[in-house]
Amino acid sequence: MLARLPIVLLLFSGAMATAQDTADPAVALARILAQRGTISGTELSTIESASDGQRVGPLAGILQRKGLLSDAEVAQLRMPPGVLPQQSTPQQALVQQPSQTSQGASLPQASAPQVSAQGPRPEPVTTQAGLAITLYGTLLFNAFYNTAPANIQDIPLFLGKQGSDPTGGDKNFGATARQTRLGLRLAKNDVLGARLSGDFEFDLFGGKTPLPNGMDMDMFRLRLAYGRLDWGRIAFEAGQDWTIFAPLNPTSLASYAIPEFSASGNPWIRLPQVRAEVTKAIGEHSHLLWQVAALDPNMGDYPTTPFSTSRQPGIGERGRMPSYEARLAWTDRVDDRDFTVGVSGHYGRGKNFGTIGALNIQQPVDSWGVALDYSLPFTRKLNVTGEAFEGRALGIFSVTAGESVGAVGTTGGHGVQSRGGWIQGQYNLNPRWQVNLAYGLEVPNAAQLVTGSRWRNQSYMGNITFKPVSSVTFAWEYRRLLTDYVNQRQANERGDHVDMAIGYVF
Repeated sequence: MLARLPIVLLLFSGAMATAQDTADPAVALARILAQRGTISGTELSTIESASDGQRVGPLAGILQRKGLLSDAEVAQLRMPPGVLPQQSTPQQALVQQPSQTSQGASLPQASAPQVSAQGPRPEPVTTQAGLAITLYGTLLFNAFYNTAPANIQDIPLFLGKQGSDPTGGDKNFGATARQTRLGLRLAKNDVLGARLSGDFEFDLFGGKTPLPNGMDMDMFRLRLAYGRLDWGRIAFEAGQDWTIFAPLNPTSLASYAIPEFSASGNPWIRLPQVRAEVTKAIGEHSHLLWQVAALDPNMGDYPTTPFSTSRQPGIGERGRMPSYEARLAWTDRVDDRDFTVGVSGHYGRGKNFGTIGALNIQQPVDSWGVALDYSLPFTRKLNVTGEAFEGRALGIFSVTAGESVGAVGTTGGHGVQSRGGWIQGQYNLNPRWQVNLAYGLEVPNAAQLVTGSRWRNQSYMGNITFKPVSSVTFAWEYRRLLTDYVNQRQANERGDHVDMAIGYVF
C-alpha cells in the first residue's frame, strides 16, 4: 500500500483539479494522515502554509523522511528536488527554536514558503553499519548592541547591578557567528519492528579559545545525541535530548543557542535520559501523549574548580538516584489546527554539603517542579504559546540560575523556590513575514535568598523575521530586560538588547 502512495497522490490530484472545490487534495490527504498519526500537527501546518499548487512536494518530502516513500517514488511526482522542505528538528526552521521532535506538543513555528532551490538534492551518506545519515544545520550571523551590563553580551539573560561597570563596558556592540548549528541525522530504519532514528547535533557555544586572539575562535558544544525507536503509538529513546519538563520555547534567532527568556520565566535544558512515550487516540480529532523519563540528576550547582576529564559529584549526583519527569499532553484538532495543552512534572533528590564552624554538614535537597504548557493557534495566522511553572532547586533549568541552592545552614540551603512563566503571540503576516511579541517573568522566594542576590527578572521581546527564500532568514529583535536585587533597590538595573540576525539553513 505504501508503495502506491505516489500514484494515489497523482490520481487524487488529477481527479480534484477540475472539481468545484477550493480544498487542495494534498491538504486533504495530509489531514487524513494527521488524523491517523502518520504525520504530526506541526508537519500538517507546514503543508497547509505552502502556496496553492505547491503542497505535494512538502508532503512527499515528509513521507520520504519517515521512510514511507523512496527516492524513486518521490521522483515519480516530477517535483523539483529543491521544493522538498528541510526537516523540522529541537530545532528546525530558522525562525523556530529546536523542536523537540520527540515532543507531542505543537511548537511555535513560522510559515515557511516553499521556494525551489537550484541543484540536486544531496544523497545521504551510508555509515559502516549500513545506515544512512544526512548533514543539516544553520549558519547564523548575529550583530548586537547592549545598553546595560549583562551576564552574556550576545545573549543576555539578566543584568548586572547598577553602576557595576565603571569602565563604560556596560554599553557595547559586537558580532558573532557562534550560534551556528550543525547536526547529523540518522535516517529511519526498520529495527526490532520499529523505526530507528536519531540526531547528533552541536553548535559553537562551548566557550572561547584561551588565546590572545581567541575571541572569535569558538569551541563546539554538544546539544543532542540520542537514538529513538518508534513503533507508532509507543516509542523509546535514550541519549541527550530536550527534557519533557516545560518543553516549549519562544521564537527567536537572537537567542538561538540559549532559548529566549532563559532565567526570566522559561525553564529549559537538554540532559542525558531514557524516555518512553505512549500516544492514545481519543475520538476522531483528539489524542493524549504520555511521556516518562529518568534523567541525569544534575541540579545546576556550579563547580568550585573548572571542569576537566574528572570531576567531583554535584548536589544532584550525591542524591544517588536519577531525576524523574512525566508529561501528559492533550491535543485537539479544531478547524484544521492543533490546540495542545500539557502538564509536566520534575523531581530529583540531592545532598547539599558545607561547613558550619568545625562541623561538616549535609542537608537534603529536593528539586521539584510543575509546569503548564500550551499552544493555541486561534487562526492560521495567529498562534499563542507559553508556559507557567513553579518549583524548587531548578538551577539546571536556568531557574534562579546560580542561586537555586543556598549555603548549608541558610533558609535556601534546601533549595530556593521560584515561579514564573512566559507568553508569546505569533502572527504570520504572509508566508515571508512573521511578527513575535512575548513577555517573561521569574520571581524567586526572596526570603530564601541573601541580601544582594538577584531576585525578580523580567524580559519583554519583539522580533520580525523575513524569509526571501525558504533557506534564508533575516531577523530583527528588540528586548527589554529588568533585573531587581534583594534589599538593594539602588542596584536594580534596566537595559536594552538589540539584535540583527542573518541565517542560512541547509
